[in-house]
Amino acid sequence: MSDPKEDKKDPFDGEYIGNIWGWRISMIGAAVIVLLAAFAAYRHHSMGVPFGFEDPNATEQTVTDSTNTSQDTAR
Repeated sequence: MSDPKEDKKDPFDGEYIGNIWGWRISMIGAAVIVLLAAFAAYRHHSMGVPFGFEDPNATEQTVTDSTNTSQDTAR
């Protein structure tokens, strides 16, 4: 006689049941993700936009106000 536990397969018993979408779709999806990441990295590099890992307070930015300069008030 066969064991009744062997006849009834539980899909959540830890046994690999396979890729439901198929490996071709998975590889196409991986290629799309890699291409989009490469495009984003290229755009960041070519436009000179920082990735955001730098501390914005570490770089000194000078802003001049043309309506209120110290030269105009000294005269």
